Amino acid sequence: MTPISLLDLQKIIGQTIDALPDTYWVVAEINELKLSQAQHCYLELVQRNQAQQSLEAKANATIWANVYRSLAPYFADAAGRPLAEGMKVLLRVAVQYHALYGLQLNVIDIDPAYTVGEVELQRQQTLARLQAEGVMEMNKALPLPLLPQRIAVISSENAAGYDDFLQQLHHNPAGYRFCTTLFAANVQGKNAEQSIIAALGSIYEQLPQFDLVAILRGGGSQSDLSCFDAYELAYHAAQFPLPIITGIGHTKDTSVTDCVAHTMLKTPTAAAEFLIQLFEDQEDNLSAYRQQLTDAWEQTTASHKARLQQLLLTLNRGISTTWSRQYAKTNDYLPQRLRTAAAQAIARERNRLQQLQTKTHLLDPQNILQRGYSITLYKGKPLCSAGQVQAGDQLRTLLKDGEVISNVKLLTYNL
Repeated sequence: MTPISLLDLQKIIGQTIDALPDTYWVVAEINELKLSQAQHCYLELVQRNQAQQSLEAKANATIWANVYRSLAPYFADAAGRPLAEGMKVLLRVAVQYHALYGLQLNVIDIDPAYTVGEVELQRQQTLARLQAEGVMEMNKALPLPLLPQRIAVISSENAAGYDDFLQQLHHNPAGYRFCTTLFAANVQGKNAEQSIIAALGSIYEQLPQFDLVAILRGGGSQSDLSCFDAYELAYHAAQFPLPIITGIGHTKDTSVTDCVAHTMLKTPTAAAEFLIQLFEDQEDNLSAYRQQLTDAWEQTTASHKARLQQLLLTLNRGISTTWSRQYAKTNDYLPQRLRTAAAQAIARERNRLQQLQTKTHLLDPQNILQRGYSITLYKGKPLCSAGQVQAGDQLRTLLKDGEVISNVKLLTYNL
C-alpha cells in the first residue's frame, strides 16, 4: 500500500465528513462550558455509561456568538434555567472537520423541551429513590417545638433573602425574642450541594443548642434550584435530627429538599412569618386557657359560697318545723345509736362547711394580696414571663393597699 501524508489523510476524512447530512440531532451531557469575551460558547459534550458512570464518548462543540446571543436567552426562558455544566441536552449540530483542530460540532439549535423533561425525570427518580429508602417522611415525623427560639440558619451571608428573614423575625410587632445563628453556605452554583451538607454537619456538632434549622435562598433564576434537587442533599436533610424549614424563594416549583423538609415555605420572609405565627398561636392558647381557668375558678367559688350560705342559714335556723314535730313524736322511740349517728352526721357536715368557708376565703384574690403577694399586669393581662416585655414597657403592679406603675429598664431571661 502506498503511504500518504497526514494532510492527505485529513483531507480524506474531511471529504468523507462533508458528504454526511447537513445536521444531526444529538443527545449529550454538557461536561464543560466556557464563554469567551467575544460571546462564543465552547462546550465539551460527553456520553456516560449509566451503570458505571464512565465516559463512552466525548466531543467539542461551539455555539458561535451570533447564534448564542439569540439561542441562550430563548433556552433559558423556555427551560426555566440557562445552559450549565451537568445538564443533559438535545442539540442540533453540523459536523465539521479541520486538519489542525480535528472534529468539531457547530451547534445550530437546542430543544429546551428535552432538557425540561430530563430534569423532571431525574427529579422524579430522586423522589422515588428516597421513598424506596424509607427516608422521605423522617424529618416530617419530628415534633415541632412549641416555641422554637434558637434557629440555626443556612444561607449565603450576603443574600437579600437572609436579610429579609432577619428583619421580619427580629422586628415582629409582638416583640417575640429569637436567637439566630448563621451557618454560611453557597446556596447556588457548582459547590452549593456540598456546601449546604457541610453546614448541616456543623449544626449537628452543636445539636443541643438549636430548636430547628432554616434553609434559606432568596431570589434568583430557576437554575439556582438545581442543588436542592440533588439526591445527596435531600438524603442528608431527610434524616437530620432537627426539624428543617425551607424558604428557598421560588413560587412555581417545589424542590426535592422541600419535599423531605419538615415544613416548606415559599420565601425566607414566609419562613420568618411561620415562626412568628407559632408564638402567636401559643399565646392565643394560653390566653384561652387562662380565661377558662378564671371562669372555672369564679364559677366554683360562687357555687361554694352559695352552698355555704344556704347550709349555714339552714343550721342557724335549726331543724325545720316539720322535721322537728316528727322528731318530737318519735324521739322517745328512736334507738340510742340512731340518735348518736344523726348527731355525728350533723357535726361532720358542719365541719365540712367550715372547711369550705376557709378554702373560699383563702382563694379570694384580695386575701392573697393581704398576705404580701402582688399581681403584675402588662397591657391589662397578668404578666407570666419576662419574654413578654422589653425595655421601656410600662407595668402595673397590684398590692394590698394600692398599685404601682413602673417601667422596664433591665431584662433577664432564662431561655
